Amino acid sequence: MLRRVKEDNLEGLPQKTILVGIESSDWLYEPKLHSVMTAYQQRVYEGAIEAQLEDEDSHMLTTLMRLRDSSLHPRLADSGRLDPPTSKREIQALFDESAKMAKTIEVLSEIQSRKEKCIIFAVNKRLQRFLSIALGSYFGLGPLHVINGDTKAVVKRQGDLSRKSLIADFEAKDGFNIIIMSPVAAGVGLTVVGANNVIHFERHWNPAKEAQATDRVYRIGQKKDVNIYVPILHHPSFESFDVNLHRLLSQKSMLKDAVVTPGEVMPNPTGSGGNHLGVDSLITFDDMPRLSWKQFEAYTLEVLAREYQADSAWLTKDGSDFGADGILATSNQSMLIQAKHKHGAYKGHSAVQEISNAKVLYAKHLGREISKLIFVTNATQLAKSARDIANLLDVTVIDGNELKDLSERHCITFGQVLTRLSKERYVFQ
Repeated sequence: MLRRVKEDNLEGLPQKTILVGIESSDWLYEPKLHSVMTAYQQRVYEGAIEAQLEDEDSHMLTTLMRLRDSSLHPRLADSGRLDPPTSKREIQALFDESAKMAKTIEVLSEIQSRKEKCIIFAVNKRLQRFLSIALGSYFGLGPLHVINGDTKAVVKRQGDLSRKSLIADFEAKDGFNIIIMSPVAAGVGLTVVGANNVIHFERHWNPAKEAQATDRVYRIGQKKDVNIYVPILHHPSFESFDVNLHRLLSQKSMLKDAVVTPGEVMPNPTGSGGNHLGVDSLITFDDMPRLSWKQFEAYTLEVLAREYQADSAWLTKDGSDFGADGILATSNQSMLIQAKHKHGAYKGHSAVQEISNAKVLYAKHLGREISKLIFVTNATQLAKSARDIANLLDVTVIDGNELKDLSERHCITFGQVLTRLSKERYVFQ
């Protein structure tokens, strides 16, 4: 199975950081996104659980919806109403009733101090309307634009605003601004690169929908680093709805990657020990097409670390490598690696330019001179222009033919590649 992903095909995007309010997650833990239920919130939340236990005929899905609503704001589950406030005092009182909402205000205040724009994703229409009025009044922005299923993609009457018109108006405002969106209605077809902050206040059950919603800001044309905030509400005694939903979404994402992405399951070229490549199996040049691009980068780093007898080696951060996929260091020199996982013929001149452009930036950040630039690919045919540019820029080129010799000289196991992928990466601070 083949899959095209953004990380494979879009180069030059700024850094994307995902912050979440729960520890032991693949994402970066941020304490300010960790909140514990207020007394009112806890009372409504536990009441939903008790009602389910007392009435065996009650539908579990209904209880789950009440748990989700009470996690967003207890009034949504308690009375079913969350009316827009009419005064500043009422706004603050309503915010304080939901610990998750109070933490979100803190995040928005930080975004305001940076004079940046933010998208808040929420599914519940009553919640969307409340946030539009309450947040607009609290931050002095006026009623916020809302894009959901009721918002027309194309308008027929003069004076009505389409989705794109609302986004254009949102982006036109200088400095801080907020827009409310549904992850379903805004999941595809919209570009909002004027914003570089996203808050998933109410999460969708489908992690693919959430990822699509996030990518409204993480697209070609985005110039600023992107911050994704996922606030998590915790119960003081047991695992909350938010915690369980986060675990469910994480498991779905892991399952998708395990099934679709080429990974540990690979044909064994030796034909021994079954039809899968085990952690102790040696990788030959014939295995290169079956490696994923991430595995190829790791394999390249391992091979060249042995070839140049490096004292230390790092892969660079995915999506923000600034032109280098790996770094090798010995006692007297530092080297940068650019690896391209290609087959057959490959032009290669853009990759040569990438690694050359990375030299000054990495030298400054490492605090030492970069003595060698290496471009390596498993493609066996490179364009003459790529070799000419490499000679001009003093970049060492290792094509598929030379890589085959290296793979025979340095025996790398699949387990060593997986270990390298699990190690800490070099990141610009």
